[in-house]
Amino acid sequence: MVIRGNTRGNGRQLADYLITQAENERIRILDVDGRENADDEYLRNTILSMDAMAELTKAKKGLYHAQINPAIGEDKNIDWYKAADILAAELGLEDQRRVIVLHEKKGRTHAHVVWERYDHELDKMRSDSFSRLQQDRARQRMEIEFGHKQTPRRNRHKPEMKASLNQLWHQTGTGAQFLAACRNNGYMIAQGVGRTPFIVVDEHGHSFNLVRQLSGVRLYDVRQRLRGYSLMTEKQAIVLMRKEKTEREGRESEKQKARPQASTEQRFEQFKTNAEQQTTKAPEPKRQTQEERDQLFKDMMRNKSGITPEPGKEKDHRQSFAENKSDQKLSESDRIRQALKKERQAGRDHGHDRDNGIELD
Repeated sequence: MVIRGNTRGNGRQLADYLITQAENERIRILDVDGRENADDEYLRNTILSMDAMAELTKAKKGLYHAQINPAIGEDKNIDWYKAADILAAELGLEDQRRVIVLHEKKGRTHAHVVWERYDHELDKMRSDSFSRLQQDRARQRMEIEFGHKQTPRRNRHKPEMKASLNQLWHQTGTGAQFLAACRNNGYMIAQGVGRTPFIVVDEHGHSFNLVRQLSGVRLYDVRQRLRGYSLMTEKQAIVLMRKEKTEREGRESEKQKARPQASTEQRFEQFKTNAEQQTTKAPEPKRQTQEERDQLFKDMMRNKSGITPEPGKEKDHRQSFAENKSDQKLSESDRIRQALKKERQAGRDHGHDRDNGIELD
């Protein structure tokens, strides 16, 4: 669902727009200030009266015009009166005079709702601040109320699109090159209206302001580069991109169906093979023999001292090496303690020999 709305004046032009057939297949005046099935003249006079009340204040825009566009297929399951009430509650326009007109185009119905902004009791205009946020809250409430599909809150691919468009803009030098590069990368540049003269439509059929996607590029620069090129309208570009998306998805579906499908037996054998590969134990590392360890010790001694042990004395060298390592591990206090212990032991042995009458030097 999409809801768009803003304040405006010129009630005469708005009334003509609401009742003009143009591209609409059918027009139905649903409500005019509480009156159902009113005629065109009554609608025109009501809107002119609502717009004229702005002259009582300094405001120049006495109307608020909004469009309620349900998604395709969901316009049949919606209460337009309730939808207008929800939007009015969010906009702060409850109990204001309103007009509801339904337009049917290409089998899809959308509603135009117009409110009078002048508050007769307070003698001032109702505020239109933060109307975009209020429209978004109203959209969420309507989708929940009528069981419609939830609209995504943001375009997940917008950062990638912005980076891609900036790269294409700086890599090309002419309008023709830029338009061709955008088309080859899944974008369509279209003609907008009013303050948004240039539109970019992505591969999903979503439209964005082109100038806002180009960092450091002014509207004047875009006008100069695209001057003289004929661009399709925003609606035409959206229809084309959505059609291409549908065709692309259809081709992918056909390719998927054309791929040979493995039988149940083949899938089971593949699963069994994968399971056996995952459960296979790695070979145990080879253990070193005594000869290999002795040779490793010889190599270590040769690298450490440059001396090759004589045959038969490898064990003595290993024992000496182990004793030296144990001595290095002893702290200073431990060495002093061991020295005192040896002296004490020597003294006891000397006294024992003297008692036995043995001459000592």
